[in-house]
Amino acid sequence: MTTIPDGVITIDDMHLGRPEVIATFLLTGNEPTLVDPGPDSTLPTLEAGLAAQGLAITDIRNILLTHIHLDHAGATGTILARNPHVKIYVHNVGAQHIIDPSRLIKSATQLYGSLMETLWGNTIPVPSESIITLDGGEMLDLGGRTIHVFDAPGHAKHHLIYLDQQSGGAFIGDNGGVRLPNLPFVRPATPPPDIDLEAWDGTLLMLDELMPNWVMLTHFGAYNDVDFHISQYRERLAQWGEFVRQSLESGASEAEQLAAFEAMVTAEAASLTEPQRQALINQTGSLELSWRGLVRYWRKRAEAA
Repeated sequence: MTTIPDGVITIDDMHLGRPEVIATFLLTGNEPTLVDPGPDSTLPTLEAGLAAQGLAITDIRNILLTHIHLDHAGATGTILARNPHVKIYVHNVGAQHIIDPSRLIKSATQLYGSLMETLWGNTIPVPSESIITLDGGEMLDLGGRTIHVFDAPGHAKHHLIYLDQQSGGAFIGDNGGVRLPNLPFVRPATPPPDIDLEAWDGTLLMLDELMPNWVMLTHFGAYNDVDFHISQYRERLAQWGEFVRQSLESGASEAEQLAAFEAMVTAEAASLTEPQRQALINQTGSLELSWRGLVRYWRKRAEAA
């Protein structure tokens, strides 16, 4: 667990017992608030992190969801069952899928199969009366802490960015990729089904214009080299997208395309040690998922054309 300025605590949820994979951010103050509580499977670790700050689940007053994917939001229903006073802030497009998570679970099961329970635990519905929907453009007052909300599609169409006025931190979920603490290397995460590279580039340009003091990544941690992070991420995301587009036009088989993609990503990380490369894979999941997300994006574009 690390502390960053002005009342923000990074709690390591220790997904599958591994450090620096999933972070939950605790905003301290008059209304303790969680940004992305993580999956149900890591809730005991989150509780231990809260206890280290003298807090319990029953002390939490707000949960800000950057988006509804299970590694970010899966524990929300369980938390509400134990503390019905929590207010849940979520994108209007995603709200229906935490009220009734059946489609979300079905979609995730197509990706993770029999590993669902091990990875994410039990995902239960969130009561609709506990939800406050957002579209972007709102300004929230959470016990005197001002949070600016921005619509931020790219990784998912129901993605938000929260800019905390007190710390200057921008909580960007998965829109800034994945990174390891103390490592100047940023990697995209582009799993199905909602990747939109055009919208994503617009979101990154908006983030750059906001000039936050920190970018706060669920995978993993807080970084104050904001210009470096955003520029590196935009460049690498564009490279990945173009590589997959050209592969699709090459006529190679899917297996050959995937192998070429994995070789390209491995070459990018050649300067990293083997433990660092493995730690990044632990954060992003299978590279095949990122490849499939980009393939889906280009095929949808071709169908629309």
